[in-house]
Amino acid sequence: MRIKAKPDDFAVEEVIHFTPSKKEGPFRVYKLEKSGWNTSDAIRDAAAKKKVPFKEIRTLGKKDRHALTVQHVSTPAEFDLTCRGEGYSVSFAGFSAKHLEPAVLKGNRFSLVLRDMGEREARLTAARLEHTALEGFANYFDDQRFGNVGSKGEFLAEILVKRRFCTALRKYFSFCHPDAPVYLKKRKAALAEKWGKWEEMVPFCTEPLLGKMLSILRKKGEDGARDCLKLIPAEEMGMYFSSYSSFLWNETLSRFLSGEDGDYFEIELKTGPVLQYREMPGELFSRLSSEPLPTVGPDMPALPPDMGKVFSGLLAERGVRLSKFRMKEIGQAYFASFPRRCVVVPGDLKCEREEDPLFPGKLAIRTGFFLPRGSYATMLLKTAAAGPVTG
Repeated sequence: MRIKAKPDDFAVEEVIHFTPSKKEGPFRVYKLEKSGWNTSDAIRDAAAKKKVPFKEIRTLGKKDRHALTVQHVSTPAEFDLTCRGEGYSVSFAGFSAKHLEPAVLKGNRFSLVLRDMGEREARLTAARLEHTALEGFANYFDDQRFGNVGSKGEFLAEILVKRRFCTALRKYFSFCHPDAPVYLKKRKAALAEKWGKWEEMVPFCTEPLLGKMLSILRKKGEDGARDCLKLIPAEEMGMYFSSYSSFLWNETLSRFLSGEDGDYFEIELKTGPVLQYREMPGELFSRLSSEPLPTVGPDMPALPPDMGKVFSGLLAERGVRLSKFRMKEIGQAYFASFPRRCVVVPGDLKCEREEDPLFPGKLAIRTGFFLPRGSYATMLLKTAAAGPVTG
């Protein structure tokens, strides 16, 4: 099965709880349609075109570069963000009494084409999708959340929680995405090797931010680590915190399920395997459908005893304490606890098989469904791709 063989094979549109008003209000709401852009870059480009301060623009989240996406954007009414660029457009949708905020996002509607399947694979995939439409799936954070996790599974945020600031800074200097070009990997490896030899690191710190940090280190040595970490942009630091928080949430739910009755199987994520289910007892399903599991944070509510035991054991295993998640030393980001559904049932799922014109002799499946905010269509697909429902 191939996903995203073409950008329009994976289409997603935000669904919000209100219809923007035709009557003038203090804020304008727009629809951003894009393909081949990540959300931040498309908005920055539009903002530069229309001379709108980037800080005045709000969205309800980020959307994949490798997809056809429609999402909502807001600005104060004094600005007009309407424009077109190569690969994106921003169109006016109406007015709102407030800036967009997460609470107005109801969810996302997906339209997908799954390609390059033989008869048996297509039949089983369609059966699994229909099964998932009835039984739902465990609502794990998927790999999109873990793009900044190192190849050894290290979380920069966990290192910070342990107050190992120098180690965290070294990791920041040397981190490189697995898909990065060879020249970048070599430069990052050199920074790791030369750590502490500040003068020798100068030629390898070509990014402006690393250059600023290195200037501090050349003056203060590793005593300047905290000052350097404070220079990491709030959005970027927030992503490090979110990745770690998401990992702990996934692990807590997966380990909890491992002790429960049901029919489970493993799904492999970048951060390791998690348990997904085919079937679970009705009482457990009802509980997990209605009882959210909060993400980690110093002010998170108390968990039920059984989940609390799993969560406490996980933290102990990783050598961290909940109180340490209050990161006063890092002011630009914080761990915010919020409730997340453990089980999601997709709404209005449709599924059709057809001949695949991109791969002659193969079949494609067109499917569409609605998921509540925060849920990943890719997790639904991974669930549908694992193990036959019938023989």
